[in-house]
Amino acid sequence: MIILSSSVGIYLIQLLIFQRTQDTFFYLLQDLAFIPIQVVIVTLVFNKLLNSREKQQKVKRINVIITTFFIEAGSDLIREMSAFDRKFNDFCKTIDARDLSNPGTALKKRVKNYDWAVDSESANLYQLKAFLIGKKAFLLTMLENNNLIEHDSFTDMLWAIFHITDELQCRENLDDLPRSDTAHLSIDILRAYKLLISEWLDYITYLHNDYPYLFSLEVRKNPFIGSQDVRILK
Repeated sequence: MIILSSSVGIYLIQLLIFQRTQDTFFYLLQDLAFIPIQVVIVTLVFNKLLNSREKQQKVKRINVIITTFFIEAGSDLIREMSAFDRKFNDFCKTIDARDLSNPGTALKKRVKNYDWAVDSESANLYQLKAFLIGKKAFLLTMLENNNLIEHDSFTDMLWAIFHITDELQCRENLDDLPRSDTAHLSIDILRAYKLLISEWLDYITYLHNDYPYLFSLEVRKNPFIGSQDVRILK
């Protein structure tokens, strides 16, 4: 009703100013001829804006889930798995763990090209097993979250973690395992460990770009430094 009244009002103003009623139907039909094109243009633009907003909201939901994962389990799991990395100190130097002020593609490339040295015999498998079993219910809820369906890399990481959990859970006795078993477990731990670190790097890059105050805390408590002292020291 308001729109109709506005149209009538504008038309009356036009008549008062120009006083040319004979052109009314000509311009009316001319405007009607372009309405379908206008509808298509408006629809496309509106849909694009709507889809862009929906995509942004979805990405934000996914990042909230990923943040929850690293707060609840991910960072601690990196610490647990790093015990099996014989060259962990060298790895920390590779990623320059005390200076993560500019995470991103270059850092991920250095990590990808790193010469890994994970060995299942170099640390306590019972401790890793207990940690993973303790977090299994939480990890299951993560895997069941529909928002992660299209996040392939994070889902692959969760599957890799579940796999090593099942491998350890199926072995009651982890002492004196045959060499074939320890070699297999080394491969499984390495797979989960690499995927976990890759996701952690994406996570801190996201914090660096969107939430600097959260990024600051994450750098101070990140799993690649020995001290977990989060105080800001000059």
